[in-house]
Order: sequence, then C-alpha cells, then structure tokens
Amino acid sequence: MTRKKSYLRKVFLKKRKTISINSYQYSELIANKLMCFINSNPILKKSKKLGIYWQLGSEVNTKPALAALNDCGMKIAILSSEKKSFKFRKWTPNKNIKKNKLGYKLEGPIMESPDIIVCPLLCFDKDCNRLGRGGGHYDRLLRSYPKSTKIGLAYSQQLAKEVYSEKHDIQMDAIITEKKIYLNQNDSKESLK
Repeated sequence: MTRKKSYLRKVFLKKRKTISINSYQYSELIANKLMCFINSNPILKKSKKLGIYWQLGSEVNTKPALAALNDCGMKIAILSSEKKSFKFRKWTPNKNIKKNKLGYKLEGPIMESPDIIVCPLLCFDKDCNRLGRGGGHYDRLLRSYPKSTKIGLAYSQQLAKEVYSEKHDIQMDAIITEKKIYLNQNDSKESLK
C-alpha cells in the first residue's frame, strides 16, 4: 500500500506542477464553485467559521476564494504550521503571512472548531478519498475536527482511478474541481446531498 501511495505522489506531484501553468484561471473557477457550493447548501450557508490553507507550490490557489468568503461575512482562519502541529489562525486581508519550512505561519488568535475545513491534495478518487504530500498531517488535523465539513480543492486532472485509502486516512465530504463537484456518497452528512 505504501509503495502504491508513493508512486501516486510522484506521478501526481509532477502532473500538478504542469497544470499550475494555467492555475490562476482554474483557481478562480474552483473558488467560484466553492462559493456556489457553500451558498447553495442550506446547512453550509449557515456556517460562520472556515479554516482554509494558503497555497503552497502548485496547490490550488485559495486567494480568489478568500476575498469572496470574507465579503460574505465568513470568519476565516488560515492553516498555520507551528513546530509539529497545525493550527487555524484568524485571518484578515491585511494579515502578514510568513513562509516557513512546513508551509506558512500566521500570528494571531486561534480559531476553535471551524464549521468548514478546506484542504489541498495531490490526487483524489471519485469516492472523495484524498492523497496528500505524506506524513499524515492533514489526517491528524481533520481527525481533531470530526464535526467540520471537509472540502478538498483540486484540478480535474488530479483525479485518480483509485487512491489506496487506509484506515487512518480521512475522506473528504466533497472535492471541488474546475469541472465538477464530487460528493462523498458514504458520508453520514445528508445535508451535503
């Protein structure tokens, strides 16, 4: 299983880097789909707190979504990498974000229990299994917020036939690409269907 995941990581990291040439255009489409998805869902529309990542390398750029989410009155927190853990720190448009070895670090208050968590990924399958960069950082983070709706952002070319999911891997409730929104059909969150 580990070998298969390592192989997928290599293949899809390379693929994502080639996609990123047009990534800003795709990121705007994905940001619009994220906004429509949240606003068209009665449960998600009531959400007030959103935890999201700040783009690292060839990940889907979240900056187009941040302005729109902020304008809608959503309280936003950016994932801040700190020592051996990640924390969601409250974000405002003028907030200073610093790059470090693990990603980005933000100063400021911690956001407890985001209603929605938005994650990057290297690849995914139609069942909303995600594969990240390895290390299980997001799986540990997501496990600590069991009630949060988990949404992955990806380019459509990141769809794999199968992501070799293991017991410790956390499925997304939805994955949004520039072409389609994939919903987790095994999810107990009926509100997303």
